Amino acid sequence: MKILSYSLLASFVAIVGNPMLAYAQDEHAKEAMQHLEKAVESGNKGDAKGAGAQSEEAEKDIIQENKEKPYTQPSKHITGENPRAEHDKATFEDIEKAKGYAKKGRAKAAADAAKEAEIHLQKKEQSK
Repeated sequence: MKILSYSLLASFVAIVGNPMLAYAQDEHAKEAMQHLEKAVESGNKGDAKGAGAQSEEAEKDIIQENKEKPYTQPSKHITGENPRAEHDKATFEDIEKAKGYAKKGRAKAAADAAKEAEIHLQKKEQSK
């Protein structure tokens, strides 16, 4: 009887705990998305420095999300495909481009790169 009680308790904790954990992890993705949106807005307004700073914050949020929620699906051995990893890589590449353009004072180019990063981040979140 005790074993049944403990297993029921463990099942309950697993069921209730997982959505809360997923919520905390998805929060970093939402924050990263918000930072990228602000980077696009800043770049379109001509604020290259703001676009670079927001891109930097988005990058930190994505790194934190990846630490908390590593890739769970291994890549396919034949083709090497892992959609989440591919979008993640493209997101980081676009963020680096946005930061580089921002350092050069090219606000519009930084905004465009941040927009591309935002698109890849959305696709990454959809490919979970």
